[in-house]
Amino acid sequence: MPPFRLGINMAGAVSAGAYTAGVLDFLTEALDAWSAAKQNGEAVPRHEVSLEVLSGASAGGMCAAIAAAMMQGDFDHIHDTRLVGTSNTFYESWVNKIDITKLLGTDDLDGDGPVYSLLDCSIIDQIADYALAPGQPPTARPYISPSLTLFLTLTNLSGVPYSLNDVGDGSPEESSLYHADRLRFETTLENGRPSTPTAKPLPKGDGSQGAWPLLREAAKATGAFPIFLRPRQLQRDVADYEVPLWESVNPHAPRGPKISPKWPPGGGATIQTINVDGGVIDNDPFDLAHDYLASLDPPSPNNVNCPGPKESDRAVVTVAPFPSQCSFTAAPNFSQDAAVRAAAGGLISVFITQSRFFGESLSKIAASTFSRFMIAPSDTSLPSGIPALQGGSLGAFGGFFYRGFRAHDFELGRYNCQRFLNVHFALPLTNPIIAAGLTPAALAKFKVKPPSDAKTELDQDWIQIIPLCTDELKAPIATPQRRKMSKNDLDGIIDLVKARLESLVPRVLDVHSAVAHVIRAALAVMETLERDKIRELLITALGDGVQVE
Repeated sequence: MPPFRLGINMAGAVSAGAYTAGVLDFLTEALDAWSAAKQNGEAVPRHEVSLEVLSGASAGGMCAAIAAAMMQGDFDHIHDTRLVGTSNTFYESWVNKIDITKLLGTDDLDGDGPVYSLLDCSIIDQIADYALAPGQPPTARPYISPSLTLFLTLTNLSGVPYSLNDVGDGSPEESSLYHADRLRFETTLENGRPSTPTAKPLPKGDGSQGAWPLLREAAKATGAFPIFLRPRQLQRDVADYEVPLWESVNPHAPRGPKISPKWPPGGGATIQTINVDGGVIDNDPFDLAHDYLASLDPPSPNNVNCPGPKESDRAVVTVAPFPSQCSFTAAPNFSQDAAVRAAAGGLISVFITQSRFFGESLSKIAASTFSRFMIAPSDTSLPSGIPALQGGSLGAFGGFFYRGFRAHDFELGRYNCQRFLNVHFALPLTNPIIAAGLTPAALAKFKVKPPSDAKTELDQDWIQIIPLCTDELKAPIATPQRRKMSKNDLDGIIDLVKARLESLVPRVLDVHSAVAHVIRAALAVMETLERDKIRELLITALGDGVQVE
């Protein structure tokens, strides 16, 4: 019986990447424990799961890249977020290493070169070098496909040129640039070739070979939040664009007529591109993981993975932190909200919110489709109106302000993943993949109730797709405790902001750019407001995350 094929899609999250990291930590811990139980001959469900594809944008793309490397080696699973210096690169990268105090440094301003971002990205370079080096496990994890595929979305500022009306001499020609970009990677054995020419090889165990250096740059590129974080330059193969990137990655899906880019004459086999945050254009690359799964043998008919619980044989799990607190206003104040200053800020909010919306996928998840699932922040112990994430404030940059926020969100990811695997990620006994690996002893120990909206008269007992096989994994995780930073912490950050701006301004004031205008505005605000007022603004923005007494 073939395995149940699994894809994990990771939406953009900024500092709430700590939440996604927590989800991935619990998920791999559960898979490791289940694999060990099967190898030890324990009475557990014996069907197989194969992790085939990871897709991600922005912080989700960075998590996906770390997963591709980290899952090749052994690492600690984090049950105590007071720990430091662990072997868990999810946790170390997103909880211990990244912080606003590092992002407000000035290492990037050494020398006379141009300024690339409002924040110092030196720590991001350090994390990429640390986290994106593949480990060497004693034995391969049986639940990871030997050709694990990874998709990262990018916003290509250089663009891919297309001719819209090239009909001959004397006729007008229109041209356009296509900016939604992506990179595809695939793990391989040493010196092995990927399954398709557009996939970049990631040789197992050797971070200096193949496309590992490219992955490190691509991971930084997909998370390069415009203006705030440094854009990244990537060398790309022209062949990557032979099939238009708006076409499905599933070669069995319907395709339109072939359209080739209109490269300048005399070009070579590679080009240089400048890239920023993949979430600007595609913040939820669900379709990449979905269509890749649909392409696997036997391919899903019509590029649609089977949605029914009794027939489902593959599924995408989307981790969607949704670090947004937007709300609908039925009666907006036109004179206030449509004024130039308010409308400019509102437009930015619209861009961010729309990039996080994935309507088709969301509607099918809500309709209990068993080929797509979602893990999103939830904490029912909180009063109504309090967001579950602590890192979702300040446009989702809030988590960078305090380690405690990131630790909380990491714990919340583990907490939500446990409930997801225990309650929602299950299939009925009549599913052929489940049935083939089930014994009476395992059924007695692991049967669960079906999801409330999927119950039928014939299927009263279901089995978890990824069973929780140890007492520790089954024991309910405590609701994460909310953290609070002090006013002194905020004062320290305010001082760092001022120091950063004082170093930054002389380097950019003579540049007529958006960056210069942003800095001038920030300086004007900080010069006219007293420290207490600045602190009050931050306390309001950070919600319940500051100790006010």
